[in-house]
Amino acid sequence: MPGLRFMLMALAPLLLQAGPGFDPLKDVPISVAGGVLSLTVPPGAHLKARAFRVTLASKGTLRPGALPPPQGQDEAGDPIWRGTVRVALEGRDLEDPARLVITYQPCTEGPDGMCFLPVRRTLAVPAAEIPAEAR
Repeated sequence: MPGLRFMLMALAPLLLQAGPGFDPLKDVPISVAGGVLSLTVPPGAHLKARAFRVTLASKGTLRPGALPPPQGQDEAGDPIWRGTVRVALEGRDLEDPARLVITYQPCTEGPDGMCFLPVRRTLAVPAAEIPAEAR
C-alpha cells in the first residue's frame, strides 16, 4: 500500500488542476436559508448527482428531502445537475449551530473538461434555519 499512497500523492496535483480558473471550493457556493440547502455551479460546469451527499457532523437528526431530478448525463453516462441544486432539509434535536457535511463532485465541460475528486465541505448552520418538517 505504500506504493499506492505515493502514486496518489504524485498524481494529486494533476487531478486537482482546474480548467480555466475553475476552483471546486470557491466556485460552488453553498448556503442554507429557509430550510433549503442550495449549491450553485457556474455555466460550463456540472455536479455528478451520484456523488452528492448531505450528512450531519453534530448532534441531532438530519433528513434531506428528495433530490431534484437529473438534468442530463455526462460522457460517462452519470446523471448530472447544472445551475443551482436545491434540497429541502428537516432536522430534530439539532445542536446549534448544526454542522452539515456536504459532499459533491464538480466537473468542467468542453474539450478540456475534467472531473475533480469529490469535495467535502462543512457548513455551520443556525439550527433555526432547519425546520422540523421539510418545506
